[in-house]
Amino acid sequence: MKVSLICGGPSSEHEVSINSTKSLYEAIDKSKYDVSIFYISKDLKTSFFVPKQQVEIPTDTSTFVPFMEGVEKYLTKIDLAVLAGIHGEFVEDGKLQTILEFYGISYTGSGPTASAICMDKFRTSLIVNTLEEVSLPNTSLIDIQGEVPTDGLEYPLIYKPNNMGSSVGLHIIQSEEELRKQIQKSREDEIFRYVLLQEYIRDAIEVTCGCLEDNKGNITLLPPVEIIPNKSAFFDYASKYEDGGAIEVSPPQNIEKNVSETISEMAAQIHTLLGCKTYSRSDFLLKDEQLYYMETNTLPGMTKTSLFPKETKAIGMSFPQLVDFLIENA
Repeated sequence: MKVSLICGGPSSEHEVSINSTKSLYEAIDKSKYDVSIFYISKDLKTSFFVPKQQVEIPTDTSTFVPFMEGVEKYLTKIDLAVLAGIHGEFVEDGKLQTILEFYGISYTGSGPTASAICMDKFRTSLIVNTLEEVSLPNTSLIDIQGEVPTDGLEYPLIYKPNNMGSSVGLHIIQSEEELRKQIQKSREDEIFRYVLLQEYIRDAIEVTCGCLEDNKGNITLLPPVEIIPNKSAFFDYASKYEDGGAIEVSPPQNIEKNVSETISEMAAQIHTLLGCKTYSRSDFLLKDEQLYYMETNTLPGMTKTSLFPKETKAIGMSFPQLVDFLIENA
């Protein structure tokens, strides 16, 4: 089977994607698959290559071709596009999947509709709110280009973009003055337009949980990961990607077994409700046995030390076995 690992892209998670792809390439069974790399630069130029020993992104951009030309020239010749190593905008919002489907190119993971829904945190929460077993923090969706109502807000509150991943742009806001400054900064950066202002739930346990789904629709529950940030008060970008940024434990140590099992079941229900495929990972807060839903990731990080592989390792599935599962059940 000819498979191509798709990586890079124009998103804020470009570097994270490259690290995921390096781990995937190291883990994939090259005696079973004919493996290539399809790299997308931040300005949507592409390079297609077969690594010699490890993934080295080409520095000679003169050989790059425009994105659509690269898709037609290279990806239409392969059997499967592996999307497990590409993250953020352009793919987690379903745009790349839509293009691949237009060309009849098979790919791993969720389709365009589920991806677009999950990338929109506010509308995802409205769907998940139909489930009785989870609650939602009080949340407002605001357009930072318009007049932002500040009456009635309680501080501290969580400020985060509605459609970005990896905790990019996430802040704890302590006052109205600080909120106005952050909104002005976001306007000047022009990276995103819509922001969630969310209730800050103090002293909650941060927890995330995924599930696996085979191509017959059978779902395997995974144990949650308990997250204890070391570098900040919450699981921000530094906590996720810097050495020693957080302690991540699966199965959890500070959560009762029956509550842990409920979280695993909820992650699977949410996966199905949102129309995800093959795998997904949902984030929660737990306080006094009350579970609060935060968001769902259709393409969670995929290095050997990422959260999702920690969960599959806890049920005895090695990282190479996980990569094989994602390919075989595309």
